[in-house]
Amino acid sequence: MKKAVLVILMTTLVLSGCSTTYYLEGAEYKGKKKYIAARAAMHTRCIESTEPLPTPLIERKLIALIPSQELINTTILTNLKAISPDYPMTREDLRYDPLYSGVNENFKMVVELIKRKNLYQTVEMIEYENLSIPEASVDTDIFHVVLATATNRNDRYYLTREKRGKLRIDYGAINPPCVHERVSFMYVTQCETFRDNLLSSLQTLALQ
Repeated sequence: MKKAVLVILMTTLVLSGCSTTYYLEGAEYKGKKKYIAARAAMHTRCIESTEPLPTPLIERKLIALIPSQELINTTILTNLKAISPDYPMTREDLRYDPLYSGVNENFKMVVELIKRKNLYQTVEMIEYENLSIPEASVDTDIFHVVLATATNRNDRYYLTREKRGKLRIDYGAINPPCVHERVSFMYVTQCETFRDNLLSSLQTLALQ
């Protein structure tokens, strides 16, 4: 039971068991190298297949705040220890496991998708160790990511506007099920589906 809870509550990417089979977008990959290559190809494909708008739809700047990989590692360990203090996972384990070491790359992809779509006049990405959200203004919106916790297993994306305050961005269901395999945050969902949901939600909120 405790193992199942750990799998459900882990942040963004989930690990259970000792299998060397990784799952991504409904396909399976034997070994780290094949999985890492598939993830990189997914990122590239998803970004390059995004059709940009001919001109920026929103004549404001977007500041995008994403967590650093070190903060992600710290958060994962904190969540694990909160659920099971004796769980055998170290910071070094996280650095060498591609499911965890690639979380920051997933967030970078999200920002690249926003840039590629040409929704905003300009997009600036900032990696944070301690989240400090600048104030939105008439010409600047703020996008930020809040990592999952031991009690809230979903990473949350927000858009803050001067006009409407902080708004949660809906990106659909991408959380993997509780299974005894190594599964990524795109366990079954295609990256393009996630992208379309996120960009559509962001665009709607930005124009309201």
